[in-house]
Amino acid sequence: MIVKLALLLALGMPSALGAPSKRTEKVQYIDWNSFKAYGVNLGGWLVQESTIDTLWWDTYSGGASDEWGLCENLGSQCGPVLEQRYASWITTSDIDKAAESGITLLRIPTTYAAWIKLPGSQLYSGNQTTYLEDIATYAITQYGMHIILDVHSLPGGINGLTIGEADDHWGWFNNQTNFNFSMQVMDKVIAFIQNSGHPESYTLEPINEPADNHDLSVFGTSAALSDAGAAWVLKYIQAVLDRVAAVNSKIPVMFQGSFKGEEYWSGNFSASENLVFDVHNYYFQGRNTTSLNVPSYICTDAKATPGDGKFPTYVGEWSIQALYNNSFALRERNLNYGLSAFHKYSHGSSYWTWKFSGNATVDGQGKQADYWSYEAFIDRGYFHPNASIVEHCT
Repeated sequence: MIVKLALLLALGMPSALGAPSKRTEKVQYIDWNSFKAYGVNLGGWLVQESTIDTLWWDTYSGGASDEWGLCENLGSQCGPVLEQRYASWITTSDIDKAAESGITLLRIPTTYAAWIKLPGSQLYSGNQTTYLEDIATYAITQYGMHIILDVHSLPGGINGLTIGEADDHWGWFNNQTNFNFSMQVMDKVIAFIQNSGHPESYTLEPINEPADNHDLSVFGTSAALSDAGAAWVLKYIQAVLDRVAAVNSKIPVMFQGSFKGEEYWSGNFSASENLVFDVHNYYFQGRNTTSLNVPSYICTDAKATPGDGKFPTYVGEWSIQALYNNSFALRERNLNYGLSAFHKYSHGSSYWTWKFSGNATVDGQGKQADYWSYEAFIDRGYFHPNASIVEHCT
């Protein structure tokens, strides 16, 4: 069971967010050039999204579209509601189930509010890191899982979406004050990893899907991030790399470079950097996809994912919902095709997401939960990736 917060406080246990310290023990850190994983995201846990758990959202959001508005509407009840969410949405039984199904990696999104309390922000700063530490440590010590610790939002907003801070928040770009706050976030995250007792089991992901194009119809394409916006993102990533190296250069940094791909960025970094690129591939919008033809799109994406090959790549998010004609009968095939293809051509993938009970309709059969819940796929016995399934993807 997750350690009770009251017990932690009563025992006076030290915070994992203290000053980072150098480690001298010889432990085995992963090398993303050779490491591969079957992973899953823990979405809807420490970052709230309206689509993931419709019943919960309708109960507490007061009609808000994002977590920022949810907390505004809840007022003094935001803390208690979210603390209960943290305690119940993901538990050690979920980790047991994931491990039994073959999952070897967890990608865990957090808001910046898990790390700092930003003046004026409506995002809740509570005990997220305690729950995070309990779950991550359990996954590491019981099953040897690797953890991608993802900071999903940054001060001011990195993409105008709820996942970037709040809807229509774009204030992170070219704002030195928000950049400085972001560095405070990174200092806390690096300290958390370094002082966790298992820094070798973490990869730090300091940004997720940055975009400065206010035309959201191009989100998910290379046009979502301008070259000027990319320059600001690059400044940030280079600063993060310097921060990590000053504490523990063996901790990998995973760079989600919007939707531009590894080759767009690779020339800006020395090949000696402990850097891995996160590429996101979705099929529910922007392309003429159906459940029938999704494998062909997955094949194209999988082969393109390595970029110029200078740095290892990983598919940090993907799902099998198509734009048209979603089919129950093709879910198992499409899931395993993606698992196999991304494992073959890059260094694996993490499905979005472990739990998903959203009831929005899709074109074709069923609702969103039927195509996004990895736990439900496990319950149906769908997980059996095999390299032979993608032999014709050459």
